[in-house]
Amino acid sequence: YVAMDTEFPGVVARPIGEFRSNADYQYQLLRCNVDLLKIIQLGLTFMNEQGEYPPGTSTWQFNFKFNLTEDMYAQDSIELLTTSGIQFKKHEEEGIETQYFAELLMTSGVVLCEGVKWLSFHSGYDFGYLIKILTNSNLPE
Repeated sequence: YVAMDTEFPGVVARPIGEFRSNADYQYQLLRCNVDLLKIIQLGLTFMNEQGEYPPGTSTWQFNFKFNLTEDMYAQDSIELLTTSGIQFKKHEEEGIETQYFAELLMTSGVVLCEGVKWLSFHSGYDFGYLIKILTNSNLPE
């Protein structure tokens, strides 16, 4: 089992046009923001079916390249993340390149494995950003 959470720079855009349903609008809202913005952090925690953690480290946080001068964001989200301890200068200077991370994650056995079960909460954006970095492309329309 893998529990996942992400940090991302908020919501900066709203889709325009006509939508088939509220669900379609919500997906287009997610899609346009995930396509425009960059993931800031991904957290993964590993456990077995009983919720027991393996010995040693079972949770990792991956901090990605993010530059407050160059990358788009919603100010309120950045303020919340800063208050929560995100160190944006370190992300700018030491952050992981998403393409490099995606290559390693794809070959790790964590994704594309039927035996792995994913756990998350309120995670549309989390999976949107994960799909974006794994495919190195925008989300499907």
